[in-house]
Amino acid sequence: MSTLALPVPPPGPGVAQVAGAARPSDAALRRSVVLRTALAVALVVVCYQTSLWSLLRGITVDTPLAFLGLVPVIALVLGCVLARPEVGEPDIHDRMVDRIVAVPLIVAALVALVLLPAQMSTMYWLYRVDLLTMPLFVAGVVALLFGVRMLWRVRAAILFLFLAWPVPAQRVAIAALEPMGDLAASAVGVAVRIVPVAERAGGDGISFLVPHGPRGFHVQIASACSGANGLVGFLLVAGAIAITMRSTWIRKVAWLAVGAAAVVLLNVVRIMSILGVGRVFGERAAIDILHPYVGLLTFNVGVFAMVLVSARFGLLPFRREGPSRALAVRSAVPRLGAVLPVLVVVALVGGVFDHGLTRYDPIASSVGAPRLGTFAQVGTQPDGFYAEPVDTIDAGRRFFGEDSSWIRYSYVGDGPEGLRSDVPVLADVVSTSNLQSFSDFGLEACYRFHGFDMGGVRRVDLGHGVVGTVLNWEQPDTGLRWTTVYWVWAVRDGHSTSYERVVLLLNDVDGADIEAPEVTAEDAGSVGLRADELVRGASPDGSPSAQQARSRSFLVTFARGVVASSVERSEHVAEQVGSNGIGEGG
Repeated sequence: MSTLALPVPPPGPGVAQVAGAARPSDAALRRSVVLRTALAVALVVVCYQTSLWSLLRGITVDTPLAFLGLVPVIALVLGCVLARPEVGEPDIHDRMVDRIVAVPLIVAALVALVLLPAQMSTMYWLYRVDLLTMPLFVAGVVALLFGVRMLWRVRAAILFLFLAWPVPAQRVAIAALEPMGDLAASAVGVAVRIVPVAERAGGDGISFLVPHGPRGFHVQIASACSGANGLVGFLLVAGAIAITMRSTWIRKVAWLAVGAAAVVLLNVVRIMSILGVGRVFGERAAIDILHPYVGLLTFNVGVFAMVLVSARFGLLPFRREGPSRALAVRSAVPRLGAVLPVLVVVALVGGVFDHGLTRYDPIASSVGAPRLGTFAQVGTQPDGFYAEPVDTIDAGRRFFGEDSSWIRYSYVGDGPEGLRSDVPVLADVVSTSNLQSFSDFGLEACYRFHGFDMGGVRRVDLGHGVVGTVLNWEQPDTGLRWTTVYWVWAVRDGHSTSYERVVLLLNDVDGADIEAPEVTAEDAGSVGLRADELVRGASPDGSPSAQQARSRSFLVTFARGVVASSVERSEHVAEQVGSNGIGEGG
């Protein structure tokens, strides 16, 4: 094997003479690695600013997934710990291999930020695709700035970043919350018999009366009190610690299992402390002052205690003897060359599109939980109009599931200035728990099956990240012409998630009196939509008549009003909440 000659910079400040050859001093090399590490972090933060901020702000929210915001920080620390080379590691470096590995990863992440929101509409944020692809971008940056061998050393930290993706964690939390809540309530019920800081109230098993003052106050140990928040946080932090410890996997799993049990027990202690403070000092001291912070305290106590006893489980501190991390980086990537400007440009482009994800905020939370109410609650009163149900189509159940519904609404009223039609707008709203059914029985496929003539199919931006489709179609047997705008989104149906397909229809009657602002292709499509059309090829509009053009402009503008009204009204839809339910408290 031929050796590769690495370029050596000329002697200068901070350069030492070693064995007759000039090379940077150890201090200069360390500064270089620190600078590259800061640069890598800055590139990721710039490219994924909105995604990371959505995680960090979630730490203050009282949910079982709040601690997911710690994942990027833990991954960074974990990467720094694992970055030192191992003894006997082959000193083989090839910049071509670095590029072969890194470029596809970075391109995949960038494509996901630019094209997928236009294709997936609000489902992009519901599934948090941005967080799913962020580790790909991080891996590509590490490969280009530090080399593939560094990427291999810190692979556990890169894989740890996938834990920030909330979709699987949310499914597990939904399944585990109620049983854990019942367990916590039962444990508190036993504890108050021993330490009488409260007494059971009612027969639901979760309500307690705290005696303070003449009447006392009630507290509910609901599912949010299950300790799931602290348990998730412990598993994240302790899991990262276990990765850095030297021991067998069996010992590590045993240590984590004991720690998880301790965190669950500490949750009972937390609830009892809140009840005790409430009995002595009253409701405000317990719920408003102690409750938001005691959960964080017990969480830290649990983690610290398990670290102290880790040696008893055979877990030893991490040590990796090997060459200097700085020398290894210098050997792998002596100069950044043209890589750095390219990465800066890619990060800036990605950051622009990632920042655009803020438009999804009113549609779904940072963990992918829908915030919209159902169409019947929030979609029937766009500005100047009111929709009333006129028909229920039961035949849809065989397509969309037994729990589905298909309701037809008719809008009446006078719209705002510049938007009116003497032809009523119809809305077919299909609601189901089976999202896949909308793909299996797509609207355009249905129109083709019935032999309708379609034209001018285009994707349109309806606001708040909602991407709809506008098209014209005609029934050959009757000659009736229609304009349709439709979209699919997730809604909050009680405490569960449902999916709705909203189809707006306007009959293109000759001589209809329609007034609407003109919606051009530029107005209807965002940058992401236009990029998507360039990749897939846009459907030709054909030659729509003047009537059809007015109908399309009217219906797209009307659909945007429905979306905006739904978002605004969803903020005022009251949720069913109990009286004092103790949550996770930080």
